[in-house]
Order: sequence, then structure tokens, then C-alpha cells
Amino acid sequence: MVLADGSRVHTDAEHHPDLFWALRGGGGNFGVVTSARIRLHAVPTVVSGTILYPVAQSAGVLAGLEEMLQGCPDELTVDVGFLPSPDGEPTVYVAPTWSGDLEVGNTEDGPVRALARLGTPVLTEVGPVARSATLAATDAMFPPGRMGAIRTRTVQSVSGSMATVLEGAAREFTSPFSAIVWHQFHGAATRPPIDSTAFGRREPHLMVELISMWEGGDSKDNAGSGNSRSPHLRWLEELHAALEPFSLPGGYVNFLGPETPDQVAHSYGPNTERLLAVKSAVDPDFVFAATPLPVGNADAGSMPG
Repeated sequence: MVLADGSRVHTDAEHHPDLFWALRGGGGNFGVVTSARIRLHAVPTVVSGTILYPVAQSAGVLAGLEEMLQGCPDELTVDVGFLPSPDGEPTVYVAPTWSGDLEVGNTEDGPVRALARLGTPVLTEVGPVARSATLAATDAMFPPGRMGAIRTRTVQSVSGSMATVLEGAAREFTSPFSAIVWHQFHGAATRPPIDSTAFGRREPHLMVELISMWEGGDSKDNAGSGNSRSPHLRWLEELHAALEPFSLPGGYVNFLGPETPDQVAHSYGPNTERLLAVKSAVDPDFVFAATPLPVGNADAGSMPG
């Protein structure tokens, strides 16, 4: 990689180990990576798809999911949330991805199909599919030209009062393109020691993604350029604030920005001091600012201007 002073280095566990540690969680804040060796795992086909429930079944579905996800095997990851339906009513969105044995994942009495028995779904489309197809479907939700903003919260679970807050926000979607989705962080990702990389949280948790999206010419966007008077942004900020009492400190770094300095300050947890020491050593002038870093101490984090 090329550092801020123009020098070129090779980094791994034996060469510049502190820099190697910082890159795994601290991202592109330390230089330009020009080549990398990455261990890949072939997963050409998964069992995946979409299950939608009416919003009226939200409480029962989310309660059932809470119990099921507690014992979720490593091979299964489930994205859950609220999406607007074509008729404008929100739906409960359940999107499993099974990366293990296809026969086990696709069986009627297996853990994937069980997700369609939490209520009476209005749509169940689950089966073997190329992993590339599932990624392409996600990309299609974010076409060029669409306006948007994202906030994030980190929580231990979605249940009780928090589930009620989310359902209420879903019933107030300001755009048919907005969404609330939470993603599991479990299994192998939780097993490395917290200090093994710069990533700030290793215990099982959920990353809540709050997405406000609208067409650029939407008349509801009074300011067009992202002024806080936009109802789309107002919906987003109000929901983000409403989730604070349920949330753990910090947040998913790729979704944080200068508008959330309190989350940035705690985003790397106990790794903050070491991460900033590496930053100071290789890029003291903040030439690189790919994602926000806590500046100063953990109570006064911000993104350099």
C-alpha cells in the first residue's frame, strides 16, 4: 500500500503488524491499498429469498423471529425489517440466506422454511439461487439518480417497545423506496478476540439500517438538496433519535458520518486508542478519511473537516 508520505509498504501479520491490524476495521483511513491477498470461500449457490408478512402480524412474527434467531446456526443469516408494499402498506420483510448444505437448507422442515411459518405470509419465494443473483437484487434497490440517506443503530435484539417503535415508523414511511432492515452479526464473526482487529464489537448483535430514499424530483423533498425540512430526512432523524434508548454505544462505521459524532466516538470501542495511535504514526495530517474516526478521546469523536 501507499502511505500519505508517498512511501510504499507491504503489511501483514509480520510486516508493519500495527498497520495490518488497523486496516481490518479501520478501512481506507491509512493509505491506498494497491494489491491484496484474500482468502476466499466458494459459495456458488445458497438457499435464499424473500418472505413478506402483513404489518398487522408484526408483533407475533417478530417475537417468533427473536426466539428462532437466538439459536441460529452459522450457516443461516436472516435479514429482517419493514418494507413498503406496492399498495403503500408496510410489510414485515424476512430474507434468509443459507450457505450450508443445500439439501438441509431447502428441506420443508429445515430452519429456512420455518421462517415462513411465523404467521400467514403474503409472499414466500425461497429456494436455491446463485449467490450473485441475491447480491444483484440488493444492488437493484439503489438505482442511480435516487436520493437517499442512511442512519444506523446497534442493538442486542428487536423486541417489545423497540419493535413497536419500528412498526410505528414503518407505518409512516414517506417514500415507497424507504426501508428499515436489521442484519445479524453472529457465528464466526463473533469469535475472534475483540483486540484481534480494529473492528469495535464482537459479541452477537443486530445492526439496524435506517434507509430513507426518494426520487430526485419528489415534491415532498421541499429542499431537494437534503435540507432538514425534507419530510424524508425528518422521518429518518426522528426514528434514529427514537432508537437511541434501545441502542448500544457506537454503530456500524460504514454508515456513520459527521452528523453522528456521538456514535463515531464509540464506534471502535476498546480499540480506539490503538487505532488513533496508528493513524497518528502513518497519516498525522489526515490525508485519508474514508470513514469517520474518533478524534481526540472517546467522548469527543468527529470527522475531520
